[in-house]
Amino acid sequence: MDLKWLLLSFDGRIGRKQFWLWNISYYLFLSMLGSALAQMSPTVALYAVPCMSLILLYPDLAVTAKRWHDRNKSNRFLLLNIPLIVGRLLLPVSAQAETAEGLSRLFSLIALACGLWILVECGFLKGSQGDNSYGEAFKN
Repeated sequence: MDLKWLLLSFDGRIGRKQFWLWNISYYLFLSMLGSALAQMSPTVALYAVPCMSLILLYPDLAVTAKRWHDRNKSNRFLLLNIPLIVGRLLLPVSAQAETAEGLSRLFSLIALACGLWILVECGFLKGSQGDNSYGEAFKN
């Protein structure tokens, strides 16, 4: 598999295995980075992890788009990532400021619902059988 295609292209399809490998690597990397930086300076970690998440946003969306394609769904489903992305980027602000508790809870519930939808659709459900409008069936 071409790594450049996997991380930089929004075309084509991938299976659940590739989706899980990317996500496990992504979250493991962010967790290790956050833990290492928190040992040196919690404040640095608080800002560095969202920055790294922003840097990895394009590859993350590219991989997820390919998985949506395997389910025969359009890139519009990437809009479900917006509450998750905003939550990651606002981590330093929410950790240091008093936020409106009701609004924060509502946003968290929306992000949770979107995250669960993505997890179930992309992580657990099979792709469409055979070729679809987004390309040939993915072969491991």
